[in-house]
Amino acid sequence: KDHPNPGQSFQGAHRTAYLPNNPEGKDVAKLLRRAFDAKLVFTVGTSTTSGCSNVVTWNDIHHKTSVHGGPERYGYPDQTYLKRVKAELAAKGIE
Repeated sequence: KDHPNPGQSFQGAHRTAYLPNNPEGKDVAKLLRRAFDAKLVFTVGTSTTSGCSNVVTWNDIHHKTSVHGGPERYGYPDQTYLKRVKAELAAKGIE
C-alpha cells in the first residue's frame, strides 16, 4: 500500500550491511532494527548506483556494505560513521 507507484511491480534486492562488534555498534544495530520495523530503512525508487527504476533502495539511512575500502567504497575504516548514522536515524525519529 505504500508503494510510490501503485500498480507497478518492483524488483527486490538482497543487502548485507556491517557494524563494528563493540558497544556503540551494538547500540546502532538496535536502532537500525527499530527503523527497519518502522519501515524506514528501505523504499521503492530509482537506484542511484544503477539508475534502475522501481527497485528497493536504501531510504536515506546509510549502511556500510563493505568491511574494507573506507567511506569511498561504503566500508570501514570510517571514524564518523556511527555518529552520522545515529543522526540520520534521529532525523527519522529513532533515538
